[in-house]
Amino acid sequence: MTQRPPTAIDQYEALSTVVSLVRRNSARTRPELGATALLGRTVISQRVEEAMALGLLEDGDVGPSSGGRAPRRLRFRSEQGLVLSAVLGVAALDVAVTDLDARVLVHRHLEWPVARGPEETLRFLDEQFAGLLDGRDTARLWAVVIGVPGPVEFATGRPSQPPIMPGWDGFDIRGRLQERYRVPVWVDNDANLLALGEARSAGLDDSRHMVFVKAGTGIGAGIVSQGRVHRGSKGAAGDIGHARVLEDNSVMCRCGRTGCLEALAGGWALARDAVTAVHEGRSRFLADIHRATGEITPADIGRGVVAGDAWCLTAVARAAERIGSLLAALVNFYNPDILVFGGGAVTGGDTFLRVVDHTVRSRALPLASADLTIRASAAADTGGVVGGAHLAVEALLSADALAVWAPGGRPSAVDPARLVGRA
Repeated sequence: MTQRPPTAIDQYEALSTVVSLVRRNSARTRPELGATALLGRTVISQRVEEAMALGLLEDGDVGPSSGGRAPRRLRFRSEQGLVLSAVLGVAALDVAVTDLDARVLVHRHLEWPVARGPEETLRFLDEQFAGLLDGRDTARLWAVVIGVPGPVEFATGRPSQPPIMPGWDGFDIRGRLQERYRVPVWVDNDANLLALGEARSAGLDDSRHMVFVKAGTGIGAGIVSQGRVHRGSKGAAGDIGHARVLEDNSVMCRCGRTGCLEALAGGWALARDAVTAVHEGRSRFLADIHRATGEITPADIGRGVVAGDAWCLTAVARAAERIGSLLAALVNFYNPDILVFGGGAVTGGDTFLRVVDHTVRSRALPLASADLTIRASAAADTGGVVGGAHLAVEALLSADALAVWAPGGRPSAVDPARLVGRA
């Protein structure tokens, strides 16, 4: 049988594999690349030279010898590009500029209500991005990534009926930012970016399956399966906060439905119930805060847990049980290796995680939960912006994207619309 001659896409598949293996420290020398990627020495040599010409790789220090001349280690040149990454929350946002390894160069956490709408918010982001890029070579900008606290149609980069983002439904975030920055822009749900940031920061093996649960003001989940974010057909995968868990029409959710998990166990719901508890004299700790500030926040409840306030401990434990009960069904259905929790609800000591762990293991099938790891997030408060940077860089280093931009030497040399959607 005659052997099929290599095609251009074969070239870029090999180039993508070589660069990605070095970037993730899975193979550092040419012999290691050949053994890991199952590519011949000539192909490896050609693709390494091509990556060097693009400024993506360079020779570094000398690696260990296996008997002959010690090979040179390759280094991914993360300093060759920059990524602007932002994650919007209900009342605050995180912005950062990273290198191509998703290392945060500058990070800011700022109070900002997403309810102020897309025009004001994106103008504010422009100001923050300008500050992050001040003194840096803007020609090195590779991409912009935005995470939002609601469902996103990933293919178009438009929020889709987000319950807590008035005025954002269908807004063309991608188009607005691509016109402004002339680079590819990705828009995703915040929990997806948190999940990807967690997976990459923790070095999660690509064979494993993880569910990241954001239990903060709202409740959402991001799913990473075999190294990739699972978004579903319309980008709605993981929206567990609006699963109906109580047959009680009196408990109204911000989405307009009743009985949602978020309306019972989200941070905003706990804060709502806390005000009632204060008026009924059930928490002196929260009453002092309410008297001083005029409001109760989810973070106040977390502090109450640490302080040993009985109402706060009971409220957080009840919320954890409700979340754990739903997750037990998801564990049976999806059978992940790892459940990770991030968000404000896990900051108040170990009460939340302890109750979730017990609830999941007592209600999930033994086979599904036998080797299940349940833990708090290992990523810092930059997890979402780090996940955004990984999303963009991995998309731009895919074979399809390289085939578009590599002939021009850099991603900004081509129409950004040709590069988005690859993730």
